[in-house]
Amino acid sequence: MTEQKYRLAAHASATVLALASLGLAAPALAQSTGSMDFGNQIVVTGTAQKGIVGVANPDTSKASAILSQAWIERQTPGQSINDMINYLPGVSFQNNDPYGGSGGTLMIRGFDATRISETIDGVTLNDDGNYALYSGELLDSEVIDQVAVNFGTTDVDSPTSSASGSTINIRSHKPTEDFHLKASGAMGTDNYYRVMGMVDSGAIGPAGTRLYGEYSHSHNDSPFNNYGKVRREQANGGIYQPLGANGDFLSLTGTYVGTENNFSGSVPLSNVPLTADTGVGFTYFPTSFKNGYYHYAPCTTAAANAGAADNANTCGSAYDYRVNPAQLLNLRGSARLTLAPGLVWTIDPSYQWTKANGGGTVVASEGTSAGMTGYVNGSYYLGEDLNGDGDTLDKVRLLAPSQTTTHRIALTTSMRYDIDSRQAVRIAYAFARSVISQTGELGMLNSDGSPVLISPVNDPLADGAGNVVEKRDTRSIALLNQVSAEYRGSFMDNRLKVNAGLRAPFMHRDLTNDCFTRSSSGGVSCVFGASAATYAAANPSAVSPQRRTYNYNAVLPSLGVTYDLPSAGQIFFNYSKGMSVPQTTSLYQSFYFANGSNAGLVDPEKTDNFDLGFRRTSGPLQAQADLWYTHFTNRLGTAYQPDANTAIYTNLGTVDRYGIDANVSYRFTSHVSGYVFGSWLHSRIKDNVDSPTGELATAGKFESAVPITTVGARLAGNFQPFTLGVQVKRTGPRYVNDQNTPYYLAGTTTVAYGAKTPSYTLVDLDARVALGAVGLNDRSYLQLNVTNLFNQYYAGGFSGTFNNQVSYTGSYTNVQIGAPRAAIATLVLAY
Repeated sequence: MTEQKYRLAAHASATVLALASLGLAAPALAQSTGSMDFGNQIVVTGTAQKGIVGVANPDTSKASAILSQAWIERQTPGQSINDMINYLPGVSFQNNDPYGGSGGTLMIRGFDATRISETIDGVTLNDDGNYALYSGELLDSEVIDQVAVNFGTTDVDSPTSSASGSTINIRSHKPTEDFHLKASGAMGTDNYYRVMGMVDSGAIGPAGTRLYGEYSHSHNDSPFNNYGKVRREQANGGIYQPLGANGDFLSLTGTYVGTENNFSGSVPLSNVPLTADTGVGFTYFPTSFKNGYYHYAPCTTAAANAGAADNANTCGSAYDYRVNPAQLLNLRGSARLTLAPGLVWTIDPSYQWTKANGGGTVVASEGTSAGMTGYVNGSYYLGEDLNGDGDTLDKVRLLAPSQTTTHRIALTTSMRYDIDSRQAVRIAYAFARSVISQTGELGMLNSDGSPVLISPVNDPLADGAGNVVEKRDTRSIALLNQVSAEYRGSFMDNRLKVNAGLRAPFMHRDLTNDCFTRSSSGGVSCVFGASAATYAAANPSAVSPQRRTYNYNAVLPSLGVTYDLPSAGQIFFNYSKGMSVPQTTSLYQSFYFANGSNAGLVDPEKTDNFDLGFRRTSGPLQAQADLWYTHFTNRLGTAYQPDANTAIYTNLGTVDRYGIDANVSYRFTSHVSGYVFGSWLHSRIKDNVDSPTGELATAGKFESAVPITTVGARLAGNFQPFTLGVQVKRTGPRYVNDQNTPYYLAGTTTVAYGAKTPSYTLVDLDARVALGAVGLNDRSYLQLNVTNLFNQYYAGGFSGTFNNQVSYTGSYTNVQIGAPRAAIATLVLAY
């Protein structure tokens, strides 16, 4: 199917049908069932035409866009959905590998991933500790019906603590009314393979119950070295029970994702080597993919010698030896019930469990530190023979990842009431409680430097007294209670639509640190048992283990207006206030200061987001253009604190950001369609930032890591049984630091890397042949995808940062080498 197709779904009551006929229907942007119902949701099904080449600009006051399966199914099977939305205006994503399994770097209008809310069926995916997003753990592309992006605002009932700007709303597969089977196998570059199977039961029995199940497994080698592997498996399933004929239903959907990936491709942003090659990876940004391929020779860990003080060697310490195991279980319930004509109740309960770690190796001592064992002032002491040579004289290299386990329960519910055929109101409540355990256990290495256990938390090393040795030990409870209200009305013969909302989140943080806090930046010493008393006596400035609570709340208004111009299009305006409260993990830095003091604490970041645009959503020419502006107050980040004489998480002041996003789709003929998009962005930091070497000149500068311009296009042809598509995107330059200055070699004025990364252009190709000609149905096909067709070499994702090199000390940000060319062939058999 090459064209986006829609139908009205989840019809509520006769009153809501009247609302739809009056033009109050809004496309699938919302996160929750309640938001979907309030907009009288439009979903992809294949009846009425809307959107071209799988891209739609919905009738809403928000600047937004939708990608449907018509776009998604043409991309590399199993690819991260965050890579696919890279072809929407305002979105910038750099994939860490060609297949989406290793993660990537996401920005929307300059909002980084910690400020973007990403959801599956309304369930938040952001990490509860640091608000990060992990694009390698998202749904398989086959079970995503569509993805909607709000470029600069959240929904009124968004249960988010971090989204000061954009949202990504993924709608998972809804079981079909007919029976279907689908199986696929893919092979590609870097020894890539993937298998996938999926079944839809169709409507079963007189109640019309529907179920589906899906499983996939994939594997590929690192494109940057001979050691790294990327392994991923996923299972999805759901049950859907319609209730009557008015759109009421019950559903339960589940997702499990498991990954075991080696890190790879991250190097310092310098054009010249910073130090001598130590055999553990690059110390600079290579000049090409060929030069960037690093070959690891087999190594052996240091031998043990009885009675001798052995030192550890570097075997196992390379960045690419690090394994990042992750598991995610996500259960999502949903219900819509009509209680009376014009009165609808929705509820979305969910449970999510995640377990993941990441990190490298350390050198630990078999002995003690003044009789103490544990993690003492940045070093490890175990008081235990680790290498089996019968003494405790040695230093041994151990695996030391940072472990995080999270349990989250959440609920979003709302009640909608139709005042009349032109007006409706909704009240909503959201609850979320996350329990986050963050530890840092140690594990042994095999003789070849690989981990004995990739998750040491499953069998951690203990000191001589039996205490588990770890670099951190916290338990955080992140609690959200939120009430919201929304009004929608239609006026002036339905040409003018108004949507006003109010969101009031109340957030509570209950934090327990079982380690000593030894610095204002949050540095800790984790010593337990008898060693704890010894440490406290020897380090009187260190703060003992303790528990603290913090609270944040706000009232966040929003207002949206659309006005229809007969036969021309629609003008839209939207204002929303956003908020991002301090990251849960960063609050532990305040433990160094007296409880109740303001030292070490930061205020929530707030944004004022404005959109003014025009769109045309029907006919062979569809388009949207949007002028936008975002004003930050108390922007959060890491900077130097003179009073503490260290870098801490703090408020950086005021930032203004503005730009334009635009896209145009055109159906040339029934066989050929095209799509063009582009964005321009400008940012201005208003304040300077303190550093250990003096004030950093950031005032008036452009934020780092944010692309100034992006532009792209897609051309698709459908000449059955053959289809062909080509898409291109050019990403403009990005400043490497917030001072907009080059990096220098340490102690010199020699430029190691310029102030900006160069622009780069990526071209992707997809071709398909339906297999009906060989006796199969046209749902079966052979597809070829080639990503980065011309093998463009470029600087991939990196985070915004400061240049602390006022004295040219040689500190550089790390950047991911962009994903090289890959070719993937996929055979799909479907019924």
